[in-house]
Amino acid sequence: MLSKQDADPDTERLFGRIVEDVILFAVCCYLVKLGVSFLVSVRIPLLILAVLGIIAVITYRVLRWRNRHDDY
Repeated sequence: MLSKQDADPDTERLFGRIVEDVILFAVCCYLVKLGVSFLVSVRIPLLILAVLGIIAVITYRVLRWRNRHDDY
């Protein structure tokens, strides 16, 4: 059986990095799931804001075009 002194330090460091990376991956997955559930819960207000933004941009572009082409 290998004692602690016989173990390769690179293997211990690699195992520690793998454990850290797995924990970090799990936390990231949880945060993505939390973000998606939040976006789904506020879907209607975001949709309303998107429509209002699109209407504002179209209105601005039409008015700007009319001001620049008022020789009709």
